[in-house]
Amino acid sequence: MRLAHSDHGKVRYRAWYLFSRFVRGVKRRIGEVSQTIIQAIGDLLVIKAVLPDVNDEAEDDDESSVSSSAMVADTIFNSQLNLFEAVGCISSAHSVPLENKVLYIQSVINPIFADMEQSIGPAKANDERSILQIHHDMMALGTIARGFTDWMPSSKQGESPPDSIQAEFVRAAEAILVSLESLNTSMIIRTAARFSFSRLIGGMGAQALRQLPRWIDGLLTQRCSKEEMSFFLRLLEQVIFAFRSEILPILDVVITPLLQRVFERLAETPTGTDDELHLEELRREFLNFVLTIFNNGLGAVLVSGTNQAVFEALVECVSLFARQAADLPTAKLAFAVLVKMVSVWGGPDVSPRDASARPQPALPGFDSFAVSRFSPLSWAIPASPGFRVQDPAARNVIYEIATMQQEILKKTGNVYVEALRMELRGMGAVEGDIDAYVSKLGGDPKQFKEFLVTFLGRG
Repeated sequence: MRLAHSDHGKVRYRAWYLFSRFVRGVKRRIGEVSQTIIQAIGDLLVIKAVLPDVNDEAEDDDESSVSSSAMVADTIFNSQLNLFEAVGCISSAHSVPLENKVLYIQSVINPIFADMEQSIGPAKANDERSILQIHHDMMALGTIARGFTDWMPSSKQGESPPDSIQAEFVRAAEAILVSLESLNTSMIIRTAARFSFSRLIGGMGAQALRQLPRWIDGLLTQRCSKEEMSFFLRLLEQVIFAFRSEILPILDVVITPLLQRVFERLAETPTGTDDELHLEELRREFLNFVLTIFNNGLGAVLVSGTNQAVFEALVECVSLFARQAADLPTAKLAFAVLVKMVSVWGGPDVSPRDASARPQPALPGFDSFAVSRFSPLSWAIPASPGFRVQDPAARNVIYEIATMQQEILKKTGNVYVEALRMELRGMGAVEGDIDAYVSKLGGDPKQFKEFLVTFLGRG
């Protein structure tokens, strides 16, 4: 504790970091002195935001530059977060009675709530120090939760916090949401809120799902950048994985407004090299997000009665990315999504050898949809100027195309065979080649992938 209060800044900040790491290692034995330790560092938990010194800097209206400068200037707070993590860790010790755990958490978060309430008025009036103060308060709340538990549903380690502990972290999330809803035009506030939400999830458990619509509204604003949206989609992927058995009703409510906001950003024309890179990243995060929905058995949400209106836009967006010859990794992901759509919505497998067998799609009409809309995409990228089938990225796309074609065949049988024959004739293929193609299509998946590479390479 002496070094944690040292008069030398560098010594003091390093001590805070080492104290946090030490606490994690001995928390099983620290329960009997936990209250004493928290009281001993109580004076170090007072948050005081410090604005960067801009006297020597040119005025800059770029909010991201202000955010970066503020974080560099306030190194004290970055070190102070270690203390908040330590408090969470100390409070979670098994030997601490549950009622004491609640009291320890409250003793730290209640003053932060009061500080946020006091700062919100000036912050809404654009007082920069108050905005930064709320930013710090948000991050401290999230860091306490991170110290208390690193548990997540579906993980094999640890267990969820008791209900009374979850209630405290729900209170922390509510305080953050109230500030976010008032200040969501500020990028640093959105950044701090997203930071804290990712750390509060484990502490709140499934109770976090009730707040999810408000997190989406607060974080995905008109001012939200493509980069921020990509970060948030990654966070939502974690939430879906963590709560896949409970999230369906909430996801059904939020998926349409969420996707509509994503589509708006995806449709924007890049304004420079950095923006183009962020757009590429957003494309991939969007496709990964859709894959996460399918991979966790939640594909029904995309075609529910609530979300029917967004289905066509979703398919068109994925189909557009499947034609992106200039961005082959994105195209590969797009075809992976199409494969999942066919697999989930195509219904039971149909034998192409039985001419009387008819498709039985889980989604009415999806069989003809897959044949007419998805199959023609197979030839778009290979026909692009400069496409080289031997390039590794190109081969990966072709492999995914092969998987999609075989999946369509499994779900639609002879219906697809006849349609595919017409497609190949339209491309100028002779009957012998068409017969060979159909034969390979119904055979071993690995062999068909290599056959398709060779077939397309001949063109």
